[in-house]
Order: sequence, then structure tokens, then C-alpha cells
Amino acid sequence: MNKIMEPSKNYTQTIQNDSIMLEEIEENTHLIDCEVDCRFGRKQLQEVQFENCRFLTNDYTQMEFLDIIFKKCDCSNFDFNKSIFYRCQFQSCKLIGSQFIGCKFKNVLWKDCLMNYSIFSESKMNLVGFEENQLEEAFFQDVHFDKVEFLKCNLQLADFTESKLSSLDFSTCDFIDIKLTPALAKGLSIRFDQAAAFAIMLGVTIKD
Repeated sequence: MNKIMEPSKNYTQTIQNDSIMLEEIEENTHLIDCEVDCRFGRKQLQEVQFENCRFLTNDYTQMEFLDIIFKKCDCSNFDFNKSIFYRCQFQSCKLIGSQFIGCKFKNVLWKDCLMNYSIFSESKMNLVGFEENQLEEAFFQDVHFDKVEFLKCNLQLADFTESKLSSLDFSTCDFIDIKLTPALAKGLSIRFDQAAAFAIMLGVTIKD
């Protein structure tokens, strides 16, 4: 896997089993089992880990996330559109239907997450990893991939149309059917048993 820089973890305080406003969270804070709300909105969040936290708002558009870790959090149906993520990780999180449209990602890792129906369309990814995630019917339309890896993910019916796939490797992933633009798939690496799905897209008939 590409060397992805990990988030800074120089936490100076831990807050546990408490309710806190997003605007009040200080840098270098580890929050555990907390309830997080947002009153006025916030533009930047830096060096914070959310572990098993509950969020009362789902609007995080046009924010900057720097050195942030989400661990065992439910972020389903969150709106992260047009946000920036730098040195961030999502570990064992639930992200069903979450939107990352038009986002910029650098040194970001998703691992062991439930991400069905998530939307990454029109985003830019550099040094990004997807590892052991459920990505059924996820959308990666018109995405710019640079040093991005998919390892042991479920990509059934994932949509990669209008995205150039020459640098990607799906050989460790599982899918029966997948969506892409054939003209942009040159250079994509797959397993032999995955070839049938691509042949059907190209109008090729496979006979026994």
C-alpha cells in the first residue's frame, strides 16, 4: 500500500462521556463516548480524535479537517461536500449515504467502514486508501485518482463512470457488476475471474 501519512496524535486532553459543542473543541483533544452538537458552524477542525461519539448534526460542508480521526462513529448521511481532508482516518465507522462531493483528500485512510451508497463524485484524491470497506453502490463519478488504493473492498455496483482508472487495482476487491466508462479503464488491474463483468460492458459474449 502507498505510504499514507498518519494523523498527529499528540493529545493533551481527553474528554469522556460528556456533551460538547463542535465550536468549543480545542486542538489535541481525544473525545470518547461524547455527544457532539454544532450551533453556528465551524470552518476548521485540527488534531482531534472522535471515538465512539454521537453527532447531533450532519452538516459539515466546506470545512477543513486536519489530523482528524473518526473511530467507531456513525457518520451516516453526513454532508461533507466541498470539504478538505488532510491526514485523516476513518476507522470502523458507519458512513452509509454520506456525501463527499467535490472534496479534496490527501493522506486519508478509510478502514473497516460500512460505506454503502456513499458519494465521492467530483472529488480529488491523492495518497488515499480504502481498506476492507463495504462500498456497495458507492459513487466515484468524475473523480481524480492519484496514488489511490482499494484493498479487499466490496465494490458491487460501485459507479466509477467518467473517472480515469489507469492507476487503480481492483484485484483484491469483490464485485460481480461494476459501472465505469470503458474508454477510461485502460490500465486498470483486475483478477481473471473479474474479467466477465468488463466483457459484458464491452458487448463481448462469453461462451462455455
